[in-house]
Amino acid sequence: MFKISLINKGPDLVPKFNTGLLQPKDSLFSKFWKNGINGGLNPIVARKLMQIADDVIGSLKLDIDVDDVIITGSIASYNWHELSDIDLHIMLDFDKIDNNFDLVKKMLDQKRINWNKSHNIFIAGKEVELYFQHYTEPHESNGIWSLGLEKWLATPVKLDPEIDLLTTEKKAEAMAQSIEHLFELFQDEKYKDAYEYAIKIRKKISRMRRSGLESEGIFSPENLAFKMLRNAGLLQTLSTLKIQAYDRMMSIKI
Repeated sequence: MFKISLINKGPDLVPKFNTGLLQPKDSLFSKFWKNGINGGLNPIVARKLMQIADDVIGSLKLDIDVDDVIITGSIASYNWHELSDIDLHIMLDFDKIDNNFDLVKKMLDQKRINWNKSHNIFIAGKEVELYFQHYTEPHESNGIWSLGLEKWLATPVKLDPEIDLLTTEKKAEAMAQSIEHLFELFQDEKYKDAYEYAIKIRKKISRMRRSGLESEGIFSPENLAFKMLRNAGLLQTLSTLKIQAYDRMMSIKI
């Protein structure tokens, strides 16, 4: 039986989130950026990430050129923390693969999901997380490093944001309570209800994050709430419950 995993459960079975992960640091992650923004990426790290990207690109067997390979996310900014991943983005022109953009995106998304499920690669304690990105797609990030050009495409800036932790925690706790209710549906063997509710929660979380990024940027309560849910493992819990609810719903005994 699947067991939901909530960290530091309180009396209402809602996790006590570690808000310290949201606070910007005074310097970049030193094992990657030994001399801050001026020193560039540690060459040992750069070579290994390029090797990974080359292997992934080769496995695609596509007769197109890659526009770039970039590192982005918290590991390339002052927002890194102990749970930061290495967001490795392979930049491609989706239109050169096929005229059906949506079909290409779905194919690459599935490739990404399968790769991330199959591999557990850590560099300096940080896990490599693979993404495919259309080369013109806008990307919200405080820092972007080009492995191909060996330079910053977006130089990280140390910010001193006004983080609204109270609103952030309230939004994260509301979503956590929804996931807890989803688990209860699953336990009660209401698999169809659980599956449909999981889809609804995921869409709501996506809308919440998107609206926050569009209105206030990366330090919006909505985006930070998303990060708190992810760091607590609740987005993985949501995904697992959705898959298992579907499998149970579609299974029959004869």
